[in-house]
Amino acid sequence: MTWNLRRYLCTDNQSSGFEYSAASLFPVKQLPGCTAVLLIRRMALCSVFALLLFLTGCATTPDYNDIRQAAAHVKLGNSYLNEGQLSEAFVEFQKAVRLDPGNKESYNYLGFISARYKKYDEAIKYYKEAISIDPDYSEALNNLGVVYVETGDWDEAIKCFKAALKNPVYRTPAWAYSNMGYAYYKKGDYKNAEKAVKEALIRNPIFPSALYILGLVYVKLNDDEAAIEAFKKAIGIAPGYVEAHWELANIYMRRGEKAKALKHFNIVAEQDQNTPRGREARKLIESLKY
Repeated sequence: MTWNLRRYLCTDNQSSGFEYSAASLFPVKQLPGCTAVLLIRRMALCSVFALLLFLTGCATTPDYNDIRQAAAHVKLGNSYLNEGQLSEAFVEFQKAVRLDPGNKESYNYLGFISARYKKYDEAIKYYKEAISIDPDYSEALNNLGVVYVETGDWDEAIKCFKAALKNPVYRTPAWAYSNMGYAYYKKGDYKNAEKAVKEALIRNPIFPSALYILGLVYVKLNDDEAAIEAFKKAIGIAPGYVEAHWELANIYMRRGEKAKALKHFNIVAEQDQNTPRGREARKLIESLKY
């Protein structure tokens, strides 16, 4: 699983031989005179034309060596991606799709990297290319939904997450359910948001981003106790989850529980030192001391 920069959306990073003959393709009746000759000539031309089309198609199909080289570029691209070398990884995946245009994984990775650079139009193009190769490619559908969330298109995002979940062999449905819950949350549909996130937690009870989103939903539903429980569970799984600390601190401050608020604001200030949220946490710490 890869959390995006906001740390609550999750992105997922037979051939058969045959023989034929012109006679089998173009059977000719025995016709008298030049009628038969003309027909045979026309059919022979059609055979040649069909064969040329077939050979032209084969010329654009990757052979074994192309596919093998593409796989090597994908492997190297993955290595770069794991090291955080996005530009180098992008180049390798581009090389892979040039060699093997049917390599859906490379298009998915290209979409992921484009999204990381906030080139959302490019990301959408790459994800859609991957999906055109395999309409049941749940990982790309989920990732496309994440891009639509980032661009504020909640309805399209929800459609993508639902499409990803239609695949019975999708390995990480909890991610799509959690992401869908966040899309519903941003849309203001808190009941469906709660339902979707709970589906995620049924599949993965120790899923911190799903618990965080559930906490956000409960804040909107004015259920502070449930929100506190969800945020605490998220922090119990991922102690450095700054967003959950921030939300807890704000709930405690609103409830007048200064000591508890200070505890979580201090964590935010320490971990988010050079961000607007970190600076805001430090201001709130000073105000709560008096």
